[in-house]
Amino acid sequence: MGPGTDLDDSYLEAEPIEFDIGFLRTMTTTAPDRIRIVDGIGDSMQPTLHDRDLLFVDVNQRDLNAQDRIWALWLFGLGAVKRLRAVGADRVLVISDNPDVADQEVSRKDIMIHGRVIGSIKRH
Repeated sequence: MGPGTDLDDSYLEAEPIEFDIGFLRTMTTTAPDRIRIVDGIGDSMQPTLHDRDLLFVDVNQRDLNAQDRIWALWLFGLGAVKRLRAVGADRVLVISDNPDVADQEVSRKDIMIHGRVIGSIKRH
């Protein structure tokens, strides 16, 4: 969520976390082994997502096929969690929900989508 976040380093390496399948189905029909739980870092997506929120990422969803969804991605080779909007045949607006962080218009080739953020759990 912040600049330079490495998505590979944010996976929680621990015992598997068990969730009720009905709970997971409220977010996606994707098989549970294709969902990753990552530690959100930074404040660029506030107020939607906060620093240290647990993010559920559906790694089966790697195509930008809907506007204004939140995606886990690599932007210029760096990890990020951002809202994406196609603004042309090969242009994408990378949106931070935090009004203090400027949006960026980039080429589609500068983005590699890791998966779609399908849910989150806030930490207190």
